[in-house]
Amino acid sequence: MSESAPEPQIDAAAILKAQKRRNAWLALALVAFVVIVGVSTVIRLQQSDFGGSDRLYFSGYMDEAAKEKRDREADEQARATAEVDASNAEEAGDE
Repeated sequence: MSESAPEPQIDAAAILKAQKRRNAWLALALVAFVVIVGVSTVIRLQQSDFGGSDRLYFSGYMDEAAKEKRDREADEQARATAEVDASNAEEAGDE
């Protein structure tokens, strides 16, 4: 029982070779990630409208005509509601 188990031979060259291979794959993955983020950023910036609006990263595009139409419809609805309220107030005052 005094015999000890033989120690395995450590091959420093094989360990270094495997470590370099892993480092190369990690570097490649990091470079690919940086390229993907950079390309997506450039694409988003090219699609952006720097015309002074506050929708720099708005993915859907709403042109000015659609915005004006929506504003007109909201104004008309507000006027109609005010007219109904005024007529209701007059009817309540008549009674």
